[in-house]
Amino acid sequence: MNLTDFFNSIFTASFVFVVIRVAIPLVCASLSAYTANISGLNNIAVEGIMLMAALMAVLGSFWTNSAWLGLLIAVLTGVVMALAIAFFSMYLGATPILVGIALNTFASSFSVFLLYLFTKNKGTSASLASRILPTVNIPFIKDIPILGQILSGHYVITYIVFIAMILIYILIYKTPLGMRIKAAGLDQEAARSVGINVNRVRIISIIISGIIGALGGAYITMGYMSVFVKNIISGRGWIGIAVQGMAGSSFPVLILTTMLFSVFQAFTNIFLLYNLPSELINTIPYVAVLFGIIVFSVVETRKRKKGEAD
Repeated sequence: MNLTDFFNSIFTASFVFVVIRVAIPLVCASLSAYTANISGLNNIAVEGIMLMAALMAVLGSFWTNSAWLGLLIAVLTGVVMALAIAFFSMYLGATPILVGIALNTFASSFSVFLLYLFTKNKGTSASLASRILPTVNIPFIKDIPILGQILSGHYVITYIVFIAMILIYILIYKTPLGMRIKAAGLDQEAARSVGINVNRVRIISIIISGIIGALGGAYITMGYMSVFVKNIISGRGWIGIAVQGMAGSSFPVLILTTMLFSVFQAFTNIFLLYNLPSELINTIPYVAVLFGIIVFSVVETRKRKKGEAD
């Protein structure tokens, strides 16, 4: 592979299409972490939520013979896990981080148990006749050169996620509920002093977090792939948490950072076409995240030192 081939591969409509395709689970992961964190209730169980939702999407669509009902079961799974975070953290006094670690560990093991229970296979659900969600060819847009190749033809859940992203932005920045959510995250005692029911807004936030995370998990097994494989999320939930940590409370920075990491994820698809070692190539997104965290840490440290000097 030479540089000419590489640049010819990335400056195409098909490459942008791939970027969008691989971005969806990462967008869901970062949005899931963001909507919980902004209310002051951290959700580091994004990986576990996505994993269980991915499995339940497959099992649900197999049981009901319907992709849409499978998606609904996956979403309900995400809601149940999110409510578990709220219950143990807010009402039993457990540390949210420890609850998240416990749920991630639980999901990793329990997903294998369920997989074996229903398929007699600990690695894949290939024996199940599960369903996948349909693709959408957008009228008029699909016929526009380049733009149609980029925006049309994605799985329906892709457009659901884009709509959800816009709705979350409107909720957080344009509604009274969004103001209450941000107030609860900034200072819960001050929020309570002005009549905000902190527990209520945090439960709403964590439910949204669970739904978005579940959409990302369902997308992987009902669109990105058509089967469930052990540990299929492959760290995407953790990447989302890292992105949220770097973006803080800034929604635009969150989306831009997620898309940047999605580009690196798409690079792996190109490099794999040139028979490069897959073990090395698949580390590219994680190396990019590590590099991003290092740069973010250096910038924040310099800001803090400059503030102390002033």
